[in-house]
Amino acid sequence: MTEDFKDTVGIVLWFAMFATPLITIPLIWRLFQGRKIYRVIIGLLLAALVSFCLNNISLSIIFRHGMGPV
Repeated sequence: MTEDFKDTVGIVLWFAMFATPLITIPLIWRLFQGRKIYRVIIGLLLAALVSFCLNNISLSIIFRHGMGPV
């Protein structure tokens, strides 16, 4: 893989991290049957978990050579 492609994937994952709650909460709302408050809480917890994972992956890609010039 080229360095530019890795940088692009890191940037896409970084912005996907912020869009995760917009995707996971409606998805959980449709798939999980239960009280409304439980659906929202489970959606927020899942969104936080996925956002945390995407954050770690994107920062690992972005800072793979360290910070700043060598």
